[in-house]
Amino acid sequence: MDAKEQSLFAATQRRSTTLKDVAKAVGLSESTASVVLNGARSGTRVSERTRKRVLDAADRLGYHPNAHARGLSTGRSNRVGIYSGRARVDARNHFFASILGGVLDGAETLGLNCLVHGSSSTPADLRDLVSSQSVDGLLVHLRPNDPMRSILADLGVPAITLADRFPELPAVCVDDEAGGRLQAQHLARLGHRRVLLREPTAFAQSARDRMDSFRRVAENHGIEVVSFVSPHSDSPSADEIEEITRPRDRATAVVCWNDATAELTCRALSAIGLRVPEDVSVVGFDGFQTRFALRWDLTTIRAPWEEVGATAVRVLHQLIHGEPVPRLTVLPVEFHRGATTDVAFCPADRRNRAEGGH
Repeated sequence: MDAKEQSLFAATQRRSTTLKDVAKAVGLSESTASVVLNGARSGTRVSERTRKRVLDAADRLGYHPNAHARGLSTGRSNRVGIYSGRARVDARNHFFASILGGVLDGAETLGLNCLVHGSSSTPADLRDLVSSQSVDGLLVHLRPNDPMRSILADLGVPAITLADRFPELPAVCVDDEAGGRLQAQHLARLGHRRVLLREPTAFAQSARDRMDSFRRVAENHGIEVVSFVSPHSDSPSADEIEEITRPRDRATAVVCWNDATAELTCRALSAIGLRVPEDVSVVGFDGFQTRFALRWDLTTIRAPWEEVGATAVRVLHQLIHGEPVPRLTVLPVEFHRGATTDVAFCPADRRNRAEGGH
């Protein structure tokens, strides 16, 4: 560091280093230094040698580009918005926590910040967010009838949908159809011939895809599927319990559209004296992995929700920068054989065993 830079360095210790300080240290104009440090749009061409001098001086003087100034220079905020129209964003919800964790990891890798908006956000809030250039793009998790769908089309802001696909927007999803197929194939191998399928009241496209796939493949394997529509992540109804406990032609397995429902199903069956999986098998979908042991090691489909979030940020970043992106990005799922499924077991089997039969 020469005498000139030492003098500048001493002065800047008493205040924040400015772009003007860096430009003065290397004997260049502020506009040229801004092209290097803030990515300013300009017709100025900067050689690699000059770029290196500017960056070295900024490092020595401790200059950090101002995010607002950089946004004014580039026309971008380096922020992305996250909107969920399904429910309040709750860290206790494993699905939202996993998606959001992946989004934040992906954003950090790309040097982006995130703004999170829940279902309480109004159309006016979203319009203000975009029109004020507070965000460069949006990651959205929408209901099929969400009014935000038409608003997004009007705003023309780059947007990517998470988990569910809609024809008007690019989407990043998991392979729900493969998940339903794997559930059905597993129960067919275990000899189940009548299965209770627990479906959600509000059908997301993702849930519809996995349920339809399960039903189609199960029926191809000769499995009779009895469907019940249940409140979101609720315990089995009296009718569902009757279907599982009737003395003849009962369902020997329960397939749930997500792990939360599967967990509650296991609890409810245990509470009435049924053993999982000896009496009834239970299968879920999500496969969240925690750092602590859960009561039930669910047989489930592991969906990479964190990777969905991180991938969606990368795709959105490409879209913001005018790069072509696929209309649909599908990430693979994995089957996990837990401790909640076993071979089909019917009351007749219990009588045979009690009588010493085979």
